Amino acid sequence: MIGNVTSLSETVHAAIDHARRSHQSCVVSKIEELNRILPLDFYQRAGRLYSGQRCYWSDSSGELQLVGAGITAMISTQQEDAAVQVRQAQARLFRNAYTLGTQRVAGTGPIFLGGFSFDSKKERAEMWQNFGSAYFILPEFLLTVHHGRCYLTHTILCRPNDDVAERVGALEAQPHELFNNVFHAEPDTHDQQLLDQNDQDQDTWCRLVAEAVQTLQETPMKKIVLARARSLIYQRKLSRHALLRVLSEQQKGTCIFCLEKGSAAFIGATPERLIKKSGRSIESACLAGSAARGKTQQEDDEFGKWLLNDGKNLKEHQYVVESVRDALNALCTSLSIPKQPVLMKNKNIQHLYTPVKGRCKSATSLIDLVARLHPTPALGGLPKKDAMAWIRTHEAMDRGFYASPIGWVDSGDHGEFDVGIRAALLRGNEAVLFAGCGVLADSDPIQEYQETDVKFQPMQHALMRGTL
Repeated sequence: MIGNVTSLSETVHAAIDHARRSHQSCVVSKIEELNRILPLDFYQRAGRLYSGQRCYWSDSSGELQLVGAGITAMISTQQEDAAVQVRQAQARLFRNAYTLGTQRVAGTGPIFLGGFSFDSKKERAEMWQNFGSAYFILPEFLLTVHHGRCYLTHTILCRPNDDVAERVGALEAQPHELFNNVFHAEPDTHDQQLLDQNDQDQDTWCRLVAEAVQTLQETPMKKIVLARARSLIYQRKLSRHALLRVLSEQQKGTCIFCLEKGSAAFIGATPERLIKKSGRSIESACLAGSAARGKTQQEDDEFGKWLLNDGKNLKEHQYVVESVRDALNALCTSLSIPKQPVLMKNKNIQHLYTPVKGRCKSATSLIDLVARLHPTPALGGLPKKDAMAWIRTHEAMDRGFYASPIGWVDSGDHGEFDVGIRAALLRGNEAVLFAGCGVLADSDPIQEYQETDVKFQPMQHALMRGTL
């Protein structure tokens, strides 16, 4: 981050001067602390001006919420080396960044929010075409709520031939619709009617699982993760902000996200962190092995006890632990990983969970960590390369951003990426839900099909709410 200038005019003048000398656009951000604004109200208001150009991200603790509106800069690629391109583009823009106002608060200033596709080598399906192999935006307006304190970052680009006064005016301008104190977000009150539901044929999917089992029995491969989709058609266009409100209420303890790209939006409530970076401190999570929640406390305890002792689920979980350890060892100077998993209980499902903490090498970036970890055996399989090749040639659908890294990174290389599961792609009045399961050599296709049914529930229950 550049510059020690103090006034708005001086900052913009310095940025334009730097742009002229470097022949590259410069980012200028103004950060100010605000009175409390409810993030989902801000997201809803932004829809009036920036529909299709919004993003939302809330960590699993709810202590950090980010809402982006408008696009100052975009990183979008269809190429296979998406992580390299994203890292280089982010570094270039952050290197030419000037910031004025409140600083040293993670998640403020110029940040990129977005994600990667699950498999950059997979041919893009029509519904994922606009998202490409990677899609990130640097919002024009960013609302950050951090431990109860509220910040607004307004970011513009300054180009070599820009006029200082015009750019200062652009940075001072704030759309009335975003900050009108009289405005009150009103929930949608009309009942939605589900018109149609389409699932992949159960027999076809179970044959695919059986084929994966046979492959695992006949080759050195240890695990293949398979996924399927469910399409829900509703009477009217689905409301993104209403669905975010429902997920925030129903799915406590998860990372809730929404990434818009024009008429489509990828939205979910994921329990699985891929990587969090603050300075050189990193946190990851091993999440594999699943069971339903019980209808009574006794039944729930029994399901949890079974999960903690089930050989198939424990083996599946251990594969993830070993893979995450191997991936991070190369980029970290220290790692702390408990020997035994515990239960993570969400509203509709419980998982085996092992937290990971460590300290990365000084030259390691957050995008480096993302690229090294994705996909873990919880999302792809083991060995990674062989499993990805098998999925690419055998799984009929394009996962797009499902089961992929979704998150944010700021100019200090702080940030977090979570895994885009328990998610749906919204397009008009259609919601396409995704769910997957880990297949081992002793897996039963019917049981795996039933497991994916359980994993559809968080999003499907949210969509059933009448406010949508």
